[in-house]
Amino acid sequence: MRAVLAILLSLSAFGQPVSAPRKSPSFSILRPGQAALPLESFRGKVVLLALISTTCPHCQELTRGLGPLSKEYAARGVQFLECAFNPEAQQGVPGFIQQLQPPFPVGYADRAAVDSYLQRTVIDTTPLWVPHLVFLDRTGVIRADIAGDSPFMSDPLANIRAELDKLLGVGGAGKKATGASKKGAAAKQ
Repeated sequence: MRAVLAILLSLSAFGQPVSAPRKSPSFSILRPGQAALPLESFRGKVVLLALISTTCPHCQELTRGLGPLSKEYAARGVQFLECAFNPEAQQGVPGFIQQLQPPFPVGYADRAAVDSYLQRTVIDTTPLWVPHLVFLDRTGVIRADIAGDSPFMSDPLANIRAELDKLLGVGGAGKKATGASKKGAAAKQ
């Protein structure tokens, strides 16, 4: 009976945001030919970290949409970051940046570093769907950890805007973003 209950509980959590809030562990985004970007260096800003695959069409679409949003929110103290972790990320990031020209830093990390950051263990068999979003407040606390297959991703830009506004403490802070306008699929990493 306990085994059945454990299975049901794990299935009910599939696709749901990971437990938050929690202190952000140390994590650095590597960049070809440049210094690594430690997340700690962005303390004092609200951070949106998108964990992506350079070959994922949904990640590419999200990157295109985040460009204008990042420019809008930069003056309000929000830092957008992307970190690719697919096996060929180190080689793929330069072409990804050249093709999409994001106005925010994009880099890479290996899968083990991403799993460690997200507090995933080797016994966690749930797929890590991308894009995967992590929102940090100004003190470096993870306030939202959104899986790529979450309903949040059905309208990611509207829901990202709502989450950022909530973290910035502006209008409608108590409203929950549902984003039901279009069904977004996510790619499994």
